[in-house]
Amino acid sequence: MIVFRNEEQFIERCLQSLLEQDYPSDRYEILLIDGESTDKSLSLIENLLEKRRASGHLHPKVTLLSNPKHMLAPGWNIGIRNAKGEYVIRIDAHGYASPDFISSGVCTMLDIGDAVCVGGTIRTECSNPRAQMIAHVLSSPFGVGNSKFRYATEPSYVDTVAFGLYRRSIFYQVGFFDETLRRNQDNDMHNRIHQAGGRFYLNPAIHSTYISRANVKALLKQGFQNGLWNILVFKKDHGTFRMRYLIPLMFVCGILGALLLGLIHPVFWWILLAVLVFHLCLGLFFAFRKTHDPLQILAMPFLFMAFHCSYGIGSLAGVFSLLKNCSFPEIMLE
Repeated sequence: MIVFRNEEQFIERCLQSLLEQDYPSDRYEILLIDGESTDKSLSLIENLLEKRRASGHLHPKVTLLSNPKHMLAPGWNIGIRNAKGEYVIRIDAHGYASPDFISSGVCTMLDIGDAVCVGGTIRTECSNPRAQMIAHVLSSPFGVGNSKFRYATEPSYVDTVAFGLYRRSIFYQVGFFDETLRRNQDNDMHNRIHQAGGRFYLNPAIHSTYISRANVKALLKQGFQNGLWNILVFKKDHGTFRMRYLIPLMFVCGILGALLLGLIHPVFWWILLAVLVFHLCLGLFFAFRKTHDPLQILAMPFLFMAFHCSYGIGSLAGVFSLLKNCSFPEIMLE
């Protein structure tokens, strides 16, 4: 299923990839859950399907459903409730699947046996050098921590996967996606699945692609919102907590603390300088591991730092929100 709103730049490629799977077309269906798009998304979908019908191509049943709440979690719940099969797959409109995406996922699920969700690694695609640099940051362990679906090369049980294939029955066991959450719905859902004894399995042989944000502003916005919602989701369910979520928050608090303490004694400013230089050196090391472009290598350490700071500032905003006892904001699909 694809939950989308105003995705005219990406929806065709995403849908095309699901129409062209090597899995038998009569064994799966595609659910398109539209958040009342106001752009050309729906006409592009209809044109694509009409071209395939005119050319005689067989394809699975495609159903268009409406998502009047405009948000991701309600859209996913609509898709799960309307799905007919034993398994459901979520894929973002900003991504697309390899031709064997479904067959590899189903085979992995059947081979593993005890998993309730399987997924693979996500390749990040970009359209220009700046987007390529952002893709490197988001696919580096230094950039995204323990998000193995970004970079793993060996199959293993994991905490979470992206673009996962789920046993549909698990949602009737643990409940559907929390529709009050703007982000990190996966963290909340996957924690409930873990608490119910469910397991996640990552197989790098399952391939999909995510189209990277094309500018630094979008990357920093992503970092801020992820940091914010990690804290807000923690308020709802303490089981979603992971120590790695706090590292950017501790980094930002350390910077602010050192700046203030430096007013008392300059030694704290020197300590801060040493920490920042060390962070940049680590960024340089991981940049060398991702690219040989000298300009990108020079820029990436600063991009790593900016991303970590934006994430930490978002977490700090989440802490203040909890202290003020704010409720979850309702924000529509972007």
